[in-house]
Amino acid sequence: MAVSRDFDTATRRAPADRRHLRTAITLLVLAAFVAIAGWYAWNTITDPGSAEMADATAAPTCVPALPTDAPAPADIRLNVYNATARNGLASEVARGLRARKFAILDVANDPLGRTVSRTAEVRAGTNSQAAAAVVVAQVSGAVFVADDRTDSSVDLVVGQAYKALAPAGTVPTPIPSSATAPAVPAC
Repeated sequence: MAVSRDFDTATRRAPADRRHLRTAITLLVLAAFVAIAGWYAWNTITDPGSAEMADATAAPTCVPALPTDAPAPADIRLNVYNATARNGLASEVARGLRARKFAILDVANDPLGRTVSRTAEVRAGTNSQAAAAVVVAQVSGAVFVADDRTDSSVDLVVGQAYKALAPAGTVPTPIPSSATAPAVPAC
C-alpha cells in the first residue's frame, strides 16, 4: 500500500507543478512584452529617430524676410549645435564662423536631440529674423525654423547633408521653397 500512496502523491503533484510553471512563463512573457512596449514608446516620444519624422518636425515655419538692416556678425549671438553622429562637427563649423567674426556662445550637440537630415537648421525667435537670415546665408541649403524664444540668440544646428560653409560674404537671401515642400509664409 505504501507504494501506491507514493505513486498517487507523485501523480497528483505533476499537473499542479505544470500549471504553476505555465503561469510563471506566461507572466514572464507578459512582463517582457510590457517592458518592450514601454521602451519603444519612450524612445518614440523622446527621439522620433526616422528621417521622415525629423523632416516633418523641422520643416521651415516661415521664410525670414530679406534684412534691410542686417546685423554685423559680431552682433549675432550664435550657438552652434551638431545634430549628426560626426564627432567634432560643431567645433569645426564654430571655428569657421569665429573666423567670420560671429559671437559664438555655445558649441555642443543639439539640445533638442533631433536628427537633421538637411544641411542645417537655423532656429531663432521671430524677433531675430534679420540675424537668422545672416546665419542662413552662411550654410548653403540651411532652413529657418522659428521658435518661441524671446532672446536674440540664434542656433545653427548642423545636419547630415552639411559639407562646408558657404563662401564668405554671401548675401542673405530668403530660403527657396523646394518643389516637394509647400510654400512657406513670410515671418
